[in-house]
Amino acid sequence: MTDPKGVHGRGTYYYPIVGRKGTGSAFDRIPIEDMQKNHPRQFTLFVLSCAAVQGMRNPSVGAAFPGIELPATTYMEIAGIHGKPYKEYAGDRKTPKERVADYSENDPKDTLPTPSRFGGYCNHGSVSFTTWHRPYMMLIEQAVGNVADRIAADIERANPGEAGRWVPEAKKLRFPYWDWAEPRVAQEGLPPVLYEDKLTITIAGGKTTTVNNPFSYYTYQTGIPSDFENDPGRTAHETAYFAVWTRSYRHAPSDPHPTGSDINALQTALKAQAVSIRQKVGLLFAFPDGEDPATAYDEFSNSTNESRREEDYRNIGSLEAIHGIIHGVIGGNGHMSNPDYAAFDPIFFFHHSNCDRLLALWEWCYRNYWMGDGYVNNGTSYPWTQDRGTFGQVYNEQILPVGARGALYPFRNEKGEYWTNDQTRFLDADAYPKYYSYQEFQGVKVDQKATDAERIAARTRISKYYGFDPQTAATKVDSEAWAHLPVTPAKDAGLPKTFKEIRGFRLFIVLVRLLEHAFNRSYSFELYYDHNDQSQLVGTVAVFARSDLSPCRACAKRREVGSVVRGVIPLPPSLVNQIIVNSGIDRTKATLETTAADITKSLSGKLLDMSRKLLATAEGGPNAVPVPGNKAASPKLVPVETTLYTSAVAERTAEKTADGGCPIHLYDWQPNNALFPNGWKAVSPEAA
Repeated sequence: MTDPKGVHGRGTYYYPIVGRKGTGSAFDRIPIEDMQKNHPRQFTLFVLSCAAVQGMRNPSVGAAFPGIELPATTYMEIAGIHGKPYKEYAGDRKTPKERVADYSENDPKDTLPTPSRFGGYCNHGSVSFTTWHRPYMMLIEQAVGNVADRIAADIERANPGEAGRWVPEAKKLRFPYWDWAEPRVAQEGLPPVLYEDKLTITIAGGKTTTVNNPFSYYTYQTGIPSDFENDPGRTAHETAYFAVWTRSYRHAPSDPHPTGSDINALQTALKAQAVSIRQKVGLLFAFPDGEDPATAYDEFSNSTNESRREEDYRNIGSLEAIHGIIHGVIGGNGHMSNPDYAAFDPIFFFHHSNCDRLLALWEWCYRNYWMGDGYVNNGTSYPWTQDRGTFGQVYNEQILPVGARGALYPFRNEKGEYWTNDQTRFLDADAYPKYYSYQEFQGVKVDQKATDAERIAARTRISKYYGFDPQTAATKVDSEAWAHLPVTPAKDAGLPKTFKEIRGFRLFIVLVRLLEHAFNRSYSFELYYDHNDQSQLVGTVAVFARSDLSPCRACAKRREVGSVVRGVIPLPPSLVNQIIVNSGIDRTKATLETTAADITKSLSGKLLDMSRKLLATAEGGPNAVPVPGNKAASPKLVPVETTLYTSAVAERTAEKTADGGCPIHLYDWQPNNALFPNGWKAVSPEAA
């Protein structure tokens, strides 16, 4: 327990988040599958420690059940930071001097949903989305790791022959990740270690035993919090019973007492989207050099893009937008799909460990891109803003990298000060200490220094690994059928002399802009390719949103201003090639406009909530049958924009890096057709 100001006796203290300080080094976070297969003692310690933090007992493993260090390190407190129950985190009890309002958790004026003086710790939809989740992951890693230290010492004391085998493994233990974008996910889906009810672990003497799996779900140990509510805005057949369920679920049926998660539904949803998700991750590493650092970081970091200009047609996507898809795919009609309850599913932290890993790779590749003090638009400087809304903050306050306006509530460092945006940057030896790294990936070790050439080459390798490889794709399309596509010469577009355009080839990307709070819950847009009476899912943009009754003040403020979530869906070149080749148009008359028309008329869209309830549909292209007014979906609910964009591609032809890496440059972005000009049809009454 940390009590630096001697005020614990009056009920105020903070829990310093220092990660795995004191373990001797910055050890790597590794994939959970790798830990299970190749590090049996570390896996055992991780399983037992996660169970202990959750309040689960495993009495048959030959180790004492360790007490939790502080209330701040219980799973209920840690998971509750992300949403409900809306109360101060136990690791951040403020002194009277720090309290800037007369808040009392026993006073209805402060605790009723509307209004609420305490509005949570929401950092979605801002440049601090990436930075805020980093100390959050360090907190769970610290809580689990500290328990692992005690379990390892206990095993060695009880088993002298095991001396020196468990304590070192505990020191190396870091919270593992699940890479939901790696190639095998399309065939294998979610790994069994994250959903099976039982796990086999190694115990003293090399023996094995079976224990309950703490990664498959979490059971509330002290009852369901009083402010948990069944998800509103649904019929009795599409309800998430958060106020009744005593444990977390994934793709739960609409039943107050389900027998378990529907893993088959989860696997079907995940596998269907895996290729598109993977390509979106690859596209994140296609940011060009020489961009304004702040606007590049804004586009990468979050799905609202505060600095976005109307005439800015580039659409590479964001980490937050991809992260939201994973929440929906894993959650379905369950906890992960709702920000207020998501962290109560243990998979939340494996998911965010991978988000942090992708952030670390991106930081390493784009060393100079950062939020800074704000952004510049047409010569005018603007500050970053965020409606975070805890009782200790003003609403819509400016975000800065450091100082009070850079504070990441409720995470305090060992000095008792709040972590800042700037302190979260990087994982190398020169950065603010975090005591973890990630294992080598595609030649990248994120805690090691590198030259600019090495970073450029790594971007190419990472992009290709995740399925974004326009250079190779350009060699596999029908070159004669694509020859009509206009490509501005790289030199005329002002690109460096080291780049040469790929002629007769363009990338096709659909930009989707969705109202964050259109349907009073999370929902998604799904894009389909329709051909020969069959529909093939192309990709998804998800809205990860709280209900209108959520006490989250940040969400309430975004709702008031009608915040819009951005997402992109890259069209696979193989799909575009199929459409172009089968179009039947006289190739001497083909233009980019005719090709865009052929593509859009081959597409359709759906809006669905996370229980797979169909809300609205749309048919693509100008020749689609117009939706009658009495069947049309409300313009206040349907997408703000679904537009086909194209980009030319240039490849580096000179000054190649030592390993042959030849990064590309996307340029000459052009908006083409709106996908659904003839309207959206309301399927559910709430969409009308």
